[in-house]
Amino acid sequence: MACGHRGLGRKERESIMPNIGALLKEEIRRLAKKEARSLMAKIRKDSAKLKRTAAEHKRRLAVLERDNHRLVAEADVRLTQGVKASPEELATARVGAARVRALRKRLRLSQAEFGQLLGVSLSTVFLWESKQGRLNLRDKTKAAIVAARKLSAKEAKRKLELMAPKAVAKKKSRR
Repeated sequence: MACGHRGLGRKERESIMPNIGALLKEEIRRLAKKEARSLMAKIRKDSAKLKRTAAEHKRRLAVLERDNHRLVAEADVRLTQGVKASPEELATARVGAARVRALRKRLRLSQAEFGQLLGVSLSTVFLWESKQGRLNLRDKTKAAIVAARKLSAKEAKRKLELMAPKAVAKKKSRR
């Protein structure tokens, strides 16, 4: 007998074949699990690293948002307090119709907005711009104009927003 299973009966030969198939199947499963485990270990490591990085970014973002909120609030306070003009600036400042108009245009404001910024009416701004030569202004108004020269267009718009009363949204009623 050259072959070990030739002397076996038919039933015995059939029982050996399924066992070999099951053994091969089990070995393939074991090797696949081992390979999958090694690949998953790398993925878990990378995932953990990404989670740590995301958490660090969230912490940094929270700090930056808090700092930004604080700085915006400080800038708003400075704008509402207003930019002050020194007495020397007031004494040497020349305010005329052309200069007032040029300042308003540089700040990109309408006459009404410019008047609101300075604390005067729209008609006052209109009269200033239509008048010829130098303007005779009160000290407070002249100081406001000299201080407005130090503002940028963006700062002027922001100051107007801060000065404007909060509009109350009205609900539309259905009829």
